[in-house]
Amino acid sequence: MKAPNTFKQEDNILTHTRLLDAPIDLVWEVWTTPEHIKEWWGPNGFSLTTKSMNVAVGDQWEFIMHGMGRDWYNKIQYIEVKKPHLLSYRHTGAAHEDYNFTVSVFFEEVDGKTLLTMQSVFKSKEIIEELNRKVNAIEGGKQTLNRLENYLISLVN
Repeated sequence: MKAPNTFKQEDNILTHTRLLDAPIDLVWEVWTTPEHIKEWWGPNGFSLTTKSMNVAVGDQWEFIMHGMGRDWYNKIQYIEVKKPHLLSYRHTGAAHEDYNFTVSVFFEEVDGKTLLTMQSVFKSKEIIEELNRKVNAIEGGKQTLNRLENYLISLVN
């Protein structure tokens, strides 16, 4: 089995893995419904407003993240949706096209828990470094998954 909680960067790819103490169907639900995702999406101190969400291939989720003293408009367009095992999407909405990236999130059932593997592919390693300098992107991603993990714990217990 893969290591349960890891992070690595290889060139222009960021990969997070987390072993979540929640059943796969619940993890899928909290990732794909507005009433749940608002509770955990974004770095510490951020809140979320969903404008629209339709989790289906070719459809999208439009949302605003509120944090760091401003609003961040985002759009996710779904590329693959295979409930409850795979979500793949293009994350757009940044002011600069180079900041857009593609994400694949794999959900695997492991003894009643869920192994989540999230792989984000950016245009270049330099873009990741730039985003990290400007908005602390890597730490923000880790904080977002921490919030997901804590939210799931609150639902299961």
